[in-house]
Amino acid sequence: MEEFIPKYKKISDDIQNLAKVLSGQGKPLPSERKLSNTFKVSRTTVKRALESLERQGIVTYIEGKGYIIPDRDVKINSSMHISGFYEDIVSRKKKISSKVLKKNVFEADKELSKKLKIKENDYVFYLLRLRSVDGMVYSLTESFIPLARCPEIGTYDLTDKSLWKTLNEFGIYPEIISQKISARMANYTEIQYLNITNPAVVMVVNNMAYFDDKPIELSYVYTDVFSTNLEYRFKR
Repeated sequence: MEEFIPKYKKISDDIQNLAKVLSGQGKPLPSERKLSNTFKVSRTTVKRALESLERQGIVTYIEGKGYIIPDRDVKINSSMHISGFYEDIVSRKKKISSKVLKKNVFEADKELSKKLKIKENDYVFYLLRLRSVDGMVYSLTESFIPLARCPEIGTYDLTDKSLWKTLNEFGIYPEIISQKISARMANYTEIQYLNITNPAVVMVVNNMAYFDDKPIELSYVYTDVFSTNLEYRFKR
């Protein structure tokens, strides 16, 4: 007896073949209506097929653009050298944009003061940004900087700017000295901002950067674990 294969699964395979042609280009797929006409099936079937592909990480839905093929060549620079994420992506001739979601100053608690090697209740500058590469949302990034080390940082508009290059203007040249990488279930905020389907898994890259033998930035980078590649570079 021939195995029954749902229609949406057959269409899913056809769409996946199309995705392979466009893979790595960040291009949108044809609309649901066009796919429906192409494969001569209902839009409901096409929608189910696309949702199945999205769960597999083969396509990504972006509000206002529809379903696109994620650029698998986008990589976080998670290496022990001086350049940061912004500089690494620019070096690949890709366009990076940053949207500041939140920035403020608060007093460090016991745990944070220990990590940043400052006194408890010392002021810390906090920055939450949404990073995109070639127009596609890529990461959610949190940064914690001891305010006393660069009091002016809070007055700068860091939209579409490199945090490290801004620090360079004040004679501060960060370098990552430790890094931890883990994966966990995504929370509501991460699911919303990263445009990933619930339930989802995020990769968390925790970096500690130093300058002048003191912590200058503690950061957490959250990305969709299924569309992230890590590249390590080592000094010779």
